[in-house]
Amino acid sequence: MSTPWLKFFFWVYLLFLVWAAATAVNPADPDLWHRLAVGEYLCSTGHFPTGDTFSYLASYQDIADHEWGSGIIFYELWSHGGGIAIVLAKILTLGATLTLIVWAGKGDRRPTLLVMAFYAVILLALLPSFQSTLRCMAFTHLLFALWIYLWQRERRGLASLAWLYPLTMIAWANLHGGFVIGLLWLALLTALEWIFRGKWKTWAARFSLCTLATLVNPYGWHLWYTTGRALLTTRLGFPEWAPVPWLTAPLSYLGYEVLVLGTVLTLAYVIYRRGWENVDQRGVILVAISLVLFNSARNTSLVAIVAGAILPGYLHERMSFSTMQRPLRRLTYLCFSAALALFPLYAALMVLLQSSGLKLDYAGDSCPVGAVTFLKQQGVQGNLLVPFNYGSYALWQLRGKMRVSMDGRYDLVYSPATYQRVGDFFNARGDWQTLLTTPVPQAVLVPRMDRVFDRLMMDPAWTYAWHDRDNAVFLPK
Repeated sequence: MSTPWLKFFFWVYLLFLVWAAATAVNPADPDLWHRLAVGEYLCSTGHFPTGDTFSYLASYQDIADHEWGSGIIFYELWSHGGGIAIVLAKILTLGATLTLIVWAGKGDRRPTLLVMAFYAVILLALLPSFQSTLRCMAFTHLLFALWIYLWQRERRGLASLAWLYPLTMIAWANLHGGFVIGLLWLALLTALEWIFRGKWKTWAARFSLCTLATLVNPYGWHLWYTTGRALLTTRLGFPEWAPVPWLTAPLSYLGYEVLVLGTVLTLAYVIYRRGWENVDQRGVILVAISLVLFNSARNTSLVAIVAGAILPGYLHERMSFSTMQRPLRRLTYLCFSAALALFPLYAALMVLLQSSGLKLDYAGDSCPVGAVTFLKQQGVQGNLLVPFNYGSYALWQLRGKMRVSMDGRYDLVYSPATYQRVGDFFNARGDWQTLLTTPVPQAVLVPRMDRVFDRLMMDPAWTYAWHDRDNAVFLPK
């Protein structure tokens, strides 16, 4: 088969997997709603909201929201296409991210069945960050993949396109706090070039220029202060920021786990066979650093970006059918690689039979639709005491009428003490009752499984006004 046809089927294969993976389930990301609220506020008023615009327990008022640009994009998508536009944006960002990874890793090499299987694993490892729709972190994945592609392009002797670094950094710094990852990448490249006596001054200049580019934002230096505070905020109790649960939930991050094991074995084999002096030492070091730095569940897909862009360079000759001379070895390789490539295709076909398509799903663990509808119908206004997981949806649906106690902006608007205080209330722990008096809420939305539900049922000051199978609303008597 000619190379153009191979490339055609290679890309059809990968993009089909992207479509199947991105439409399998479409639960609305809990953070989507507060991003929509901020985007609407900016578009309607022309200025940035203060901390207490949406929350009555906000710890900080003067906030440099490093995701304000994402909020505007999400709101415009929602305004013109609703949930379908949000789902389509997820598909496009995932597809573009994978495309940049493939360009960075494969280059102009001839595609093979084993390469197809490898990028199917990369796609599976990316999914935890693209399973729900739509996260601001998608822009970090897209731009990080672009930067690694630019780095690989330059290493292959092509035009560097260095002007794209500061230009995209300006956008990155106004879309997501992950722009720090981009600066870290440039700092690592600078250090490696210095160690290996390469063009470290060039990379140091790019790092400096991109650092200055982050100041092209509505907040100036204050963006760094709030971003730094968010990065240093404790995230205890958030499973997505904990290490990957290899033993307790081994299938939750299957793509990442397969990729990590494969990466370690591959690098060990390549170094053993060729010797450290004969491998791309910079690439090995960068992959190893990514495995160490991005080990939390939230960041596993960043490992997929680095590994997907670097590993094929070590494996190309081992992945090529044409380099094998013995017929039995050729047959074994063909059967093995075909099986690896066809299994993801079969899985994708099975997924499509039960997929959500372009429909946005409202997850019950973050979207208390019935309870919020009741509050809207009753015309309740004021403060709504609500658990963390429900806060963003309630904030969006009741904006202008009620302010919530807590929402997903925990590392931007709230201090750890405020987060702990709200958590203590719903667990009926410590001085939980103070949230019923200081300040006084006009309604309390409670998951019926929470310990505080039984306490409120016995409290004569509160009326059991509404309930469904999962949630209850209490109003003051």
